[in-house]
Amino acid sequence: MAQNSYNLLIITPDQMRADYMGCYGHPTIGTRHLDALAKEGIRFDSCYCAAPLCGPSRISFATSTYFSEHNHRNYGATVSPDVPNLVSALKREGYRTGMFGKNHLFTYERLPELWDELDEICLGNCDDHEKYVHAFSSFTMEEDHPYHITGRLTDETVDFIRRQESPFIAWVNYQDPHPAFACPKPYDTLFKPEDVVLDRSYYDYDKSREPVRCQVWREHSRMDLCTEEDMKKAAAAYMGQIRYVDDMVGRLMETLKETGHDKDTIVLFFSDHGELLGNHSMTHKIPVFYECLSRIPVIIRHPEGIGAGMTFEGLAEEVDLAPTILEFMGIAAPPTMVGISWAKSIECGHTGRDAGRETALCEAGIAVPTLKTPVEGLELKAPFAPTSYGCGSMLRKGDYKLSIYADDCCELYDLSRDPGEIHNLYGMAEYSAVQQEMTLELLKRVMSVKVRDTGKMEWDYAEYPVDVREEPLEK
Repeated sequence: MAQNSYNLLIITPDQMRADYMGCYGHPTIGTRHLDALAKEGIRFDSCYCAAPLCGPSRISFATSTYFSEHNHRNYGATVSPDVPNLVSALKREGYRTGMFGKNHLFTYERLPELWDELDEICLGNCDDHEKYVHAFSSFTMEEDHPYHITGRLTDETVDFIRRQESPFIAWVNYQDPHPAFACPKPYDTLFKPEDVVLDRSYYDYDKSREPVRCQVWREHSRMDLCTEEDMKKAAAAYMGQIRYVDDMVGRLMETLKETGHDKDTIVLFFSDHGELLGNHSMTHKIPVFYECLSRIPVIIRHPEGIGAGMTFEGLAEEVDLAPTILEFMGIAAPPTMVGISWAKSIECGHTGRDAGRETALCEAGIAVPTLKTPVEGLELKAPFAPTSYGCGSMLRKGDYKLSIYADDCCELYDLSRDPGEIHNLYGMAEYSAVQQEMTLELLKRVMSVKVRDTGKMEWDYAEYPVDVREEPLEK
């Protein structure tokens, strides 16, 4: 592709499920701005996050390296900005950079090296809010509360865009729709709890055929205190949070049009991972790989209409996003990036189910034993230690999904027949051939890191501040 001077706007909500957007099939949520963005761009139907945890996922996105490669495994993990990444690649090309909201990615004290303008704020789980009592708590967020920042971050991003000449990158990282399940008026009453339909797995799951970490987290989060009404209230608030984000996306897109930057700005919308939201009678996230956690929403809008209104139906991974964006922008991806660029496939209209990867990989966990027995009397509002962080890896191939855990019950699902992942087929004789084939595929994926085909045998290491031959990524 020819060198371009496109700007880049990245919009990243935290913990947003793909299936809670209208363009992904939700019947009532009414995400009109995101649905409009999908019509102007291309929507990835089966893109999987690198890890169902914030920090590791965002590091994988920005560096286009796998979880088991960068080895940053916990919530607050950060990586040195010296590691080749999307932002530094653009800054090296003369882009003005602005980031607003949650970092959960780069070493905090070195953020000014990457960002020309910055308002970094991470609220965690709103732990100190007086109304956040349980992991499933839902309430109205006060307009003047310090934790009410979604509108403020949008204001700052709008202001940044209005003051820029090309080229620039603006990245807004929203807290919403992350727990606590809270949003301000009028979003707090947009959805009635009694109208919420909870996933079947909220009622129907088999403790004897699931990872033990699930029941440990249910007990630590006191889901025994969560009534069906409580869960529906939380889901209604979560939907309100998404509608709030949707309206902010509308403001950002209107700003691009008002400034004329809609004609020279690529827009990437994606979430770092999903949310359990009652699936398998849990909230938040833990190191498991159910679709509600691992499948993420992704939309790319190209200012020249490339891929407009199309759906990328094949498998894709979060590590593919940065190489795809960089190729659209006419900028060479650092050779340390292992993701696949789908830019040419999108340009050619090759986006059906036969496009994309043969398999998709997702990983999670820390090399510590899985906690097998809940700690008596312990109550947590978020899945922190000692709730299990035990290692696991997931492989999606066709309609089958295999999850292998180092020391926990493994899982195999046929998503075509069991989209709710209720009937675990792992260990069943009639699925032994599928299980063996996918286990071998997963082993090969975890053992291998795909090196980008640079068209030459040697890399120009002098271009990159880290000598990737000898030094691991910062731990």
